This record gives sequence, C-alpha cells and structure tokens, in this order.
Amino acid sequence: MNVNRMQAETVKALAGLHEPVEEWRLQERVEQRLNCRLGDSTIRTRLKELVKKGIVVVTDRNGISRAGHRCARYALAEMGVAA
Repeated sequence: MNVNRMQAETVKALAGLHEPVEEWRLQERVEQRLNCRLGDSTIRTRLKELVKKGIVVVTDRNGISRAGHRCARYALAEMGVAA
C-alpha cells in the first residue's frame, strides 16, 4: 500500500465534506471512491498521521461509532479553525 497515496485520498475525501466526520464514515467514502475494500485500520492510521502533520484536526468527540459509542470527528485543519 502506498501510504502517501492513502493520505492524499483521505485528504480528498475530507475536502469534499462540509462538516466534521467520523473515521468509519470517511473510510466508506474512500472505499467508494477507490471502488475497493480497505483494511480496518487504513484510514484510522492515515488520519493519525495527518493530525500529527497538522493537515487534519480532531474537531470534537461528538461522533457516533458503528457500535453506537462516542468517537472523534475529523476535518481539514482550515475547517477546524473556522468551526
């Protein structure tokens, strides 16, 4: 897997959104875009890398996980500042 490509795909998917999003919803968007199934941790790992680089921010912890629990929501850094 090309990590840089997956980071770019993650950023592209976030750029198409106008509100913060949970990791699992973002993974679904990227999978639709690429027309393939990704490993469970692929997007989660890319998000952590992008947060560390300052490209993506954790906007809050008000998201809902697939299991129905609270989880982090992510956005591009510019969107996080504007929110």
